[in-house]
Amino acid sequence: MSRLDRFTFMPGDLKEVTDPAVLAEINRKYGDISMAPEEQRWVSTEGKKRWATGDYVSTNELRAEYARRKALGTL
Repeated sequence: MSRLDRFTFMPGDLKEVTDPAVLAEINRKYGDISMAPEEQRWVSTEGKKRWATGDYVSTNELRAEYARRKALGTL
């Protein structure tokens, strides 16, 4: 296995977690990381735009910007 293979996902490799016990454990460890559909779309779209130009912004920063802009009514 190549060193880079561990960072590569193939179709079918990723599985959605639906087990309530597993989800509860994830939320306990990391907090609720779910987003409303509108926020998820904005963060995803904005993140892709910025990464395409070399502006590597974390999801947390994008979420904070989304909340700030939504509160100001500039979305």
